Amino acid sequence: MRPKPIVDGLLAALQGHLIVATLLLVPAGLVPGGTWLWPKGVGFVGVSGAIAAAGNVLLASLRPAHFAARQQSVVAPKGRRQPLLDAVGSVGLLMFGGAWLVFLPLDVFHLRLLPEPDAPVSIAGGLSVIVGAALYPLAAWENRFATPNVQDQSGQGQRVIDTGIYGVIRHPIYAANFLVAGGAALWLGSYAAAVIGLGVLAVMTVGRIIIEEAHLRANLPGYADYARRVRGRLIPFLL
Repeated sequence: MRPKPIVDGLLAALQGHLIVATLLLVPAGLVPGGTWLWPKGVGFVGVSGAIAAAGNVLLASLRPAHFAARQQSVVAPKGRRQPLLDAVGSVGLLMFGGAWLVFLPLDVFHLRLLPEPDAPVSIAGGLSVIVGAALYPLAAWENRFATPNVQDQSGQGQRVIDTGIYGVIRHPIYAANFLVAGGAALWLGSYAAAVIGLGVLAVMTVGRIIIEEAHLRANLPGYADYARRVRGRLIPFLL
């Protein structure tokens, strides 16, 4: 592998997870009853960051166009016909995600709105994080049009992707969001964060899917047939 793609992949993972680490671990040290050395918090950042780094390095080295697509902002470049609701909703979801990360240690160490998950539930949450974190690079590996925004990519030769994970579910990256968010809350010890996070994420994701699929059906030949073949949006064969 050439050095530059490796550096690019590592930097992309580092930048994202530095933000996550700051929003999660700094409040854990400041909140009453908290700690600066939170093993579960450090473990979550380390595990998810390592998976992201490995995935990014592979993508940047072997599928640079796929890697570049994932590095875009949630707001598409001008001229790409991003629906306004998608841009506003995506920015709103990012802001909620930041507040949710701060809430996690606040609830774990101070508020304790609901009973703490027991050890098997916490372990299941950790496994969910691992599976979800791995889904991101798997989806990007198959689909070089998997941008973080809804946009017109007809000029880039966009076509229906139905291989790999896309042969099982239509929106694997959104499924990964649920696995990571719900799993992180259970792993770190907050049922309240799981309920709040998954509830808001469900509402925002349904809206995003409606907007995205309307755009794809109207602009991407073959997408309607693909949607009939692959029924599961987030869960194979079910949902």
